Amino acid sequence: MKKVLKWIAIAVLLLVVLPVAVVIAINLFDDKIDPQAAALGEPRASAIPETENGYFAVLAIGAPDGADAAAYARAWIAEARAAAKENRAEKRDDVKRAKRPDMCDAIQKPCLAAVQEAAADWTGKIDAYQEDLARYEKLISSRAYEEILDYPFRLDAHLPNYAPVMAAQRAYLVRAALSVQAGKIEEALSSVERDIAFQRLMLGSSRTLIGKMVTVASYTRDLAFLADLLQSRAAELKPHTARLAEMLKPIAPGALRMDAALESEFGFVKHGLHNPSATGFMGGGGSPMESAALHLFYKPNATLNQYYASHTQIMASLRDPPAVLAAEKDKTAPGFGEWKILHFIDNPVGRILLQVGAPTFRPYALRLHDLDAYNRLVGLGVEIIAADAGLDGAGEIVAKSDARFHDPYTGKPMAWDAGTRQLSFKANEGLVSRKPFNMDKGRLYLRL
Repeated sequence: MKKVLKWIAIAVLLLVVLPVAVVIAINLFDDKIDPQAAALGEPRASAIPETENGYFAVLAIGAPDGADAAAYARAWIAEARAAAKENRAEKRDDVKRAKRPDMCDAIQKPCLAAVQEAAADWTGKIDAYQEDLARYEKLISSRAYEEILDYPFRLDAHLPNYAPVMAAQRAYLVRAALSVQAGKIEEALSSVERDIAFQRLMLGSSRTLIGKMVTVASYTRDLAFLADLLQSRAAELKPHTARLAEMLKPIAPGALRMDAALESEFGFVKHGLHNPSATGFMGGGGSPMESAALHLFYKPNATLNQYYASHTQIMASLRDPPAVLAAEKDKTAPGFGEWKILHFIDNPVGRILLQVGAPTFRPYALRLHDLDAYNRLVGLGVEIIAADAGLDGAGEIVAKSDARFHDPYTGKPMAWDAGTRQLSFKANEGLVSRKPFNMDKGRLYLRL
């Protein structure tokens, strides 16, 4: 019996204890951190003076009713900085704002028709937004924009509340629709012109993924409003086509890139990877088992280096042509393939963390390209109206259109269906999910 127990003990030692000891020994020594990984995504001061930065105007729209909105925005940033410096949770008071009525979303409904049916009702609803609209006017008058990221952005940090901004924009466009209804077409166009100018500014300057995507949604809403105008008020718009063409000029290629937003995403993840238990990345609340796993089987520097290698591949892949991104939208993130035996031995906890939380970001990049396609589509519609070509000539204009009006996914002219009078392109899931009023079987169209 003693011999049996002896051999069992030896077997346990050889099959369990020794391998675990070897794995622990392998994970005792971390890698040196890659200098580029150490530098990417680090907090840095904004290049824009705070008094000129539209980011504060974004925060101000969410201020309590009747409050000093500018002071609220400054206090919001001051608390975010202080909490990060002191490594504590942010102290945020409940914001008291009266409930606003729902406004027509120009993406999902032809708001011009909605306003025409009940102009008095919409005018009454607009009254509830007077303070928000005044704040929104200050926002879109901004000539510079950059999110404040001069402090480490942590998992428990509060994001700006963009909901009041989006609601204010919907009200802003309903007010423009009321101007159209009142015969003030130029006033309505001036409103949209100012809004698009700011959305283009924010699109090219945003340093966060959420900021970029909020701008995509807002710009899309402006384009939907113009599409509604083109479809229902073409004759009234014809004298203004030169102005519309300027509003819808090509979006700068740099504004369609995600490098700055992904750098911020990298900085956010990097901060969490330094100590996943303390920063909440493990999700276990610092349990003894979690702490033991991190202590024995986790290499923070090696994990960060691997994440940096994958991240740079992701950033490069998002610069692929739109057609390639659309074809590979479900492809696994670069650098995170199948597990091999070594992965269970060398830094297994780090590899698990990266494997679980490795987005490709392609769907977000495709939203940008859908926005570009929409901008081209409406711009081409303006060209057709300006030419006064009629249905017979529209097809020829589309076929001979300049490359700046081509479908970015095909590199060819937009699709034209003379039977339905629809100019269109095939959209991606991010835009389809918004259920645009001018969507048919996955194709976003402009009916002329």
